[in-house]
Amino acid sequence: MSRKVRARAHANIALCKYWGKSGPLDTPATPSISLALDSLTTITTAEMIDAADDAVVINGKVATGIERERVVRYLDIWRTEKLIEGRVRIESENSFPMSSGLASSSSAFAALATALNELSEVRITQTLLTKLARRGSGSAARSITGGLSSLSNGDDPAARLLVPASDVPWGMVVGVVDSEPKQYSSREGMKLSEQTSPYYRRWVLQARHDYRYMLHALRGWDLAEVGEIAEENSNAMHACMLATRPTLMYWQAGTMDIMHSVVAWRNEGLKAYYTVDAGSHVAVLCHIDDLDEVTKRMQAVPSVVKAIANRPGGAAVLVAMQ
Repeated sequence: MSRKVRARAHANIALCKYWGKSGPLDTPATPSISLALDSLTTITTAEMIDAADDAVVINGKVATGIERERVVRYLDIWRTEKLIEGRVRIESENSFPMSSGLASSSSAFAALATALNELSEVRITQTLLTKLARRGSGSAARSITGGLSSLSNGDDPAARLLVPASDVPWGMVVGVVDSEPKQYSSREGMKLSEQTSPYYRRWVLQARHDYRYMLHALRGWDLAEVGEIAEENSNAMHACMLATRPTLMYWQAGTMDIMHSVVAWRNEGLKAYYTVDAGSHVAVLCHIDDLDEVTKRMQAVPSVVKAIANRPGGAAVLVAMQ
């Protein structure tokens, strides 16, 4: 059995958002559907070590504080479940900004779970692996399966691959705007929304309705219908956030610039639809044939720092073993 492995996973952006937790396993309060993005990747190396403590390195720097604690807590889950034994050295590299609303935790914990799976002496199915990834980050479950994937609400849900990446005719262009790391993490924000937002319960009901509506729209590959649901679902989630106390204002001026621009492009005949996770950056859904055009237009928005074109990303995979 290999003692050192490297895994790669793609971040995913939700078309139907996951916002809210329930139950002892922090399971999703809302079902979600997402698209994995091929240009947003995390590569994680995991190695069993003879040491008193775990070692965690993120983007070339030794992790400290909350960053380190979150990874070590996750490793403890694997140890408690007797899936691994001993201490681990983790080195993780992201190809995109962290902690700013680009679902970096989805690819990070999916890559970590995939690497740990290879280190484990226990046979772990992909279904169970999605559940284990979800314990690190809810959205990570969908990065295990990649492509268009769903994650239902319930007691202990697993991610389900709806359509493999090779069969998805759409992509996303991510508009990166100037922003600092989020004041409140998604995990903290969800708890605040549940406790204080007067719209939280209505959001949960709406999200479950949107999920069913989205599944129906996907059967017909109706980009306009899917895109409209995605925009409305994103706006509803952010309305719940804005009503949270203290308010969760993740948007920046650049966020609004992109959203208004996308609506204008659509009025000109370009089928493009925005969605915003818990952050300031904007992902724009479009047909793969329109990726270059949307990227060009995104780069022309004055407040956009960078436009990242993405085709659908695949499942989390091993890329090296020693």
